[in-house]
Amino acid sequence: MRASVERYTVQLATEESGFLVDQAKALGISVVPLRQLVMPIHPMKDILAIRGLSDAIRQFRPHLIHAHSSKAGLLTRIAARIHNVPCVFTAHGWGFSDGVPQSRKWIVLVSEWLAGRLGSTIIAVSEFDRNLALRYRIGSPSRIVTIVNGIRDDGIRAIPEHGDPPIITMVARFSPQKDHITLLEALSTVQLPFNLWFVGDGPLLAQAQSCAERLKLLDRTKFCGTSSSVPELLQKSHIFSLISHHEGLPISILEAMRAGLPIVATDTGGVSDAVCHGWNGLLVSRNDARSVKHAIELLLGNPDLRAQFGRNSRIAFEEKFNVHAMVDKTFSIYESILGEQPSRLSLDPISVSSRR
Repeated sequence: MRASVERYTVQLATEESGFLVDQAKALGISVVPLRQLVMPIHPMKDILAIRGLSDAIRQFRPHLIHAHSSKAGLLTRIAARIHNVPCVFTAHGWGFSDGVPQSRKWIVLVSEWLAGRLGSTIIAVSEFDRNLALRYRIGSPSRIVTIVNGIRDDGIRAIPEHGDPPIITMVARFSPQKDHITLLEALSTVQLPFNLWFVGDGPLLAQAQSCAERLKLLDRTKFCGTSSSVPELLQKSHIFSLISHHEGLPISILEAMRAGLPIVATDTGGVSDAVCHGWNGLLVSRNDARSVKHAIELLLGNPDLRAQFGRNSRIAFEEKFNVHAMVDKTFSIYESILGEQPSRLSLDPISVSSRR
């Protein structure tokens, strides 16, 4: 299936700048900026975004559209229905999962239920997310499939058992979805030596910095900002942690598994598809600093356990989260939808995942 990728013409419509745009341009993919496609609900901008999407569809005349993330997924499926173009949607975690504020949960649930009647196949990135979608009747069982996230392999590996002091790293945007504060609160009472690295940026960065200062953790906490060298940072790390309110199947955890790191993560969404408690990491409860503390202390004080979990993380990555498997399964869906349509396929993927 991978050889058939050469038959396709790909177009990308997304926000004006960022990592995704840079990567697309580096691959020679033309990018259509959608200035009105913003994360918050904004009726006027949303209408203009649908108009911009419609213009892009008229210009490129795609045989298939692939949309990503809730807001873009809804608007894109509306535009695709207007122009009678099949649209695949990937849900990178549902906005009505447990842990999402109730005020947002029901708005997202209604919009996803309506959008589910407009498009073609819905791709869930974990079995948890597929089952959640079926529970809320977002679509029929035959139209919701699971394709777990996958990432490319590299030769960069961590040595989790060697650290003096061990480095705990969390790669996550400082947004309401993530829970940097609970991790800080948990670490504030840990007596064993450690250093903490936060990789990412976002609107709640200042709040996390203030919390680290209040808890007297600033001297052991490094705010690395957004980085293009995440594999190298993980290579220098000894424990990976992702504490969240809700998740789909986080790419950051797969990156940590690729590096061969033990993981401490909140048991939410599809995290348990990647982290097997007691085998390659430890799962903790949501909003529970005590359970986070105990998990971190167990790994800080046991280098052999870190090494064992790290080896198992690497095994799980190789067996389950290969990017080629993800791509092949996705293209199989494209082929099944297109059927006997012309072999020249123009895809118009929409992504606002960096703004979630």
